Amino acid sequence: MSDTEARALHVEFGRLAAARKIMAVRASTGSLADDRVNAERWIARFGSVAEPEDGAPVDADEHSVVIRPAQEAADSPHVLYIHGGGMVYYSTAVFRPFLRTLADTLHAPVEAFDYLKAPEHTVEQSVERLGRHIAARCRTLGDRPLVIAGDSVGGLLALYLSLRVLPGVFSRIVLIYPVLDLQTERESYRTFGEGYFLDSGSMRLFKSLLKPFFSGRDFDPFALSESDLGRLPACSIVTTGCDVLRDEGLAWVGHLADRSVGLRHQHFPDLPHDFCLYVGKLDSARNAVDEIAGTAFQLAERHV
Repeated sequence: MSDTEARALHVEFGRLAAARKIMAVRASTGSLADDRVNAERWIARFGSVAEPEDGAPVDADEHSVVIRPAQEAADSPHVLYIHGGGMVYYSTAVFRPFLRTLADTLHAPVEAFDYLKAPEHTVEQSVERLGRHIAARCRTLGDRPLVIAGDSVGGLLALYLSLRVLPGVFSRIVLIYPVLDLQTERESYRTFGEGYFLDSGSMRLFKSLLKPFFSGRDFDPFALSESDLGRLPACSIVTTGCDVLRDEGLAWVGHLADRSVGLRHQHFPDLPHDFCLYVGKLDSARNAVDEIAGTAFQLAERHV
């Protein structure tokens, strides 16, 4: 993949990136509170739509929200979802259009979990609390197949929880443009460092918060022990071509290729990080989510 090809955003996201540049949207204003508001305001304006009036129930409590499809398949799994945002930004509310699309396409309930945000709370506090809530929820779901999924840092959290907190619980894990390497900056950090919806400076901030927790627990997706590999559920990974995290995602796919781990990989070369948040407004995002639902989240291997 050449840099010229890699830089070629889908035309919809190219227009959005140009608008972002004209509007001089900054990664940070210097105020975390303002940055959070601005990030959610941007997604609400350019990515979200009102929820459909289809009568599908939405069940919310203090820790999670369950989005149920208009029509639920009898044999569908229960999806437990951990959202991205570097553990600093966003909430399940911001992800609602994506969660709704995923639930309707899968004909399955999708339950997304909120968690304590850094830097007001430590990553340790957040992950331990999140693990308790997901474990408690899993105990209520009986023998139903369970899929754990997450995007960006949510992918890293899903991987950690599936291996170290709830081994053997999940039928599949789905990682969407995940954070996987807290040690190394590959070439994609330079190629897509600015103007592609996740800047390298923001990612460095997130990594500085995450690294102490995962290093302290000797958890590195690129150095999983044989014991960890033996506990790894059936795994799907989604990577995007215009993303600072592109190269670590592709490297991880290669890293596991010869380790007898069944791995599904989908790559969207012209999409950026966070494309799922634009599913309400952009056809390219919606089409990609439909493809992910049809492949990454399927429990059984598909034969053609």
